[in-house]
Amino acid sequence: MIPGWSVSPWLFATLGFLAALAIAGAWRVQAIRRQWVDLPGERRLHDAPIPRGGGVAIAAVLLAATPGLGERGTLVALGLVITAGVGLIDDLRPLRALPKLGLQAVGALPLALAWPLAPELLGTFAAVAAAWALVMVLINFWNFIDGSNGMAAGQALMVGAAIVLVTGASSPAGWLGLAMAAGCLGFLPFNVPVARLFLGDAGSFALGYGVAALLLMAQPMGEGSAWYLLLLPSAVMADAGLTLLGRLRRREKVWLAHRQHLYQRAVLHGWSHLRIGLCYAAWTALSGLAAWALATAGASTPIQCAVLALVGLAAVLVYAWGGRHWPPTRDMSLDRESAR
Repeated sequence: MIPGWSVSPWLFATLGFLAALAIAGAWRVQAIRRQWVDLPGERRLHDAPIPRGGGVAIAAVLLAATPGLGERGTLVALGLVITAGVGLIDDLRPLRALPKLGLQAVGALPLALAWPLAPELLGTFAAVAAAWALVMVLINFWNFIDGSNGMAAGQALMVGAAIVLVTGASSPAGWLGLAMAAGCLGFLPFNVPVARLFLGDAGSFALGYGVAALLLMAQPMGEGSAWYLLLLPSAVMADAGLTLLGRLRRREKVWLAHRQHLYQRAVLHGWSHLRIGLCYAAWTALSGLAAWALATAGASTPIQCAVLALVGLAAVLVYAWGGRHWPPTRDMSLDRESAR
């Protein structure tokens, strides 16, 4: 049981799954009626209009879980409402990049104040700043990875499940991890194997925020280190991070939509959405098992960092291999033209 709550985590997860399933279905009907759709384009992977904004179902389940997080749950809820709300506004009436980033920054702050990153090591101010930066990175990286059926929600589901494995279902992090997994499970039938509903920015922002909350909440109390937690979002961070670095190196406008992520290249070169999603899921499953093993063994900081370095090297090698087999498509030239 979560302190102050009489419902078991597993019952809550079941209810969360059913709620997400119902909300996503109702949202799809409304989105079609009101034409809240994502149109095909040269920088998209779909070729027909698809209703968007379905990630509100996941955001609703995450929000329902915040009262079980104790006193700091109010701050987590506030940040989630702002962050997912910004995404929803962008889904319904697109915002410019700078105002959207500014509102994301406001939404990230309550979570950073609620769960600073390693305050015993960094001190209060630096810990809040580091947590804020982590939230901002994950919000945007989850938005970047949301371009293939099941990718963003599938990765978040596995991170949530891994947090439950590492911390236990009755911990605050495990409670939120179950909510994340349940919400994603309720949404995925509408997105896999054929997309009938997209997460939209409301969903991808909420997922990135939720993953950041899980990582921050799962930190051990006191002087213990938990660098192994960074293994959990490593697939998303590697693809999004390496792609972003490549675009910065080529002096492209990184806020423009594109199709240069490794998973996008794979789909454009003939891999199915399901196949590439399963490959990323396999990576995250192995990373989750590694994180669990390090946590169970009480691995020291040098060992954790060594494992992270090896995983990082493997990610770079896989990305390089994929770059050779799935070269960038025409949208690189389109991006250069738009940058002039």
